[in-house]
Amino acid sequence: MNSFFRGVAAALALCAAAPALAQDLDDSKDNVAGPYVPTPWVIVEQMLKLADIRGEDVVYDLGSGDGRLVITAAKRFGARGVGVELQTELVEMARIGAKHEGVADRVKFVQGDLFQADIRPASVVMLYLLPRFVTRLVPKLRAELRPGTRIVSHDYPLAPWPPDKEFSMDVAEKEMISGTSWTRLYYYVVPARVQGAWELTLPRAFAGAPLTLQITQEPDAVGGFVHDGGGELYLRDLAVRGEQIRFGLLYKGRLMAFEGTVAGDAMTGELRARDQRGHWTARYRASPPR
Repeated sequence: MNSFFRGVAAALALCAAAPALAQDLDDSKDNVAGPYVPTPWVIVEQMLKLADIRGEDVVYDLGSGDGRLVITAAKRFGARGVGVELQTELVEMARIGAKHEGVADRVKFVQGDLFQADIRPASVVMLYLLPRFVTRLVPKLRAELRPGTRIVSHDYPLAPWPPDKEFSMDVAEKEMISGTSWTRLYYYVVPARVQGAWELTLPRAFAGAPLTLQITQEPDAVGGFVHDGGGELYLRDLAVRGEQIRFGLLYKGRLMAFEGTVAGDAMTGELRARDQRGHWTARYRASPPR
């Protein structure tokens, strides 16, 4: 596979990199997310490994270039994939590559603006874009992707969203691209959207009536409190990862640990307090006032 891409990519890189770079430096072209720079194969391998690609995955590459990430995911793991790329010649190259590798029935390449692309079907998203465009994508990724979707970004974090994992390595080939061999990959899991007011119901042994649970959620922070009519009790160590949620609550002198699952406008799970256990639920009531 590598030899096919190397030959065509070398020719395209010479012809396309300089004009693409010029476009990127032109602030009026706000949908050009960077020059064409092929991802080195060793990094392709590590990105796919970090994302834990499986046969049932739908892998999106935003700014897909010659298509190597999507094509490799399909050929090696049986995944389906979509590449979104602005440059027509790169889209054609990727389509030729998919046919050459026998995966044209599992992948497609779309010529278009990645900021306007429909990414909702994705279970994995791959990125190799310049920093300001990665940051611009954060609201779109968090709003449109399903909870649990995995994202791997090459070299640049999705600021201000903190990654779930990071991986760094030295890649000699990168010196010709960026002047350094140092490479970092950032891994994210899209959290369930939990911001707003919820009606929290506990077993009677823990609370005699439903409580109001208020959660605020931003890319770089999540927090909340419970209101029981007598004041606000702040949640401890609130964390949301994919569809999973956990937090602690000190209520009426009893420290309770909550673990559960978010499914749209409902949460369910188990709570523990010393030697007692019980089932808790929460029902979405309203978004917070703006």
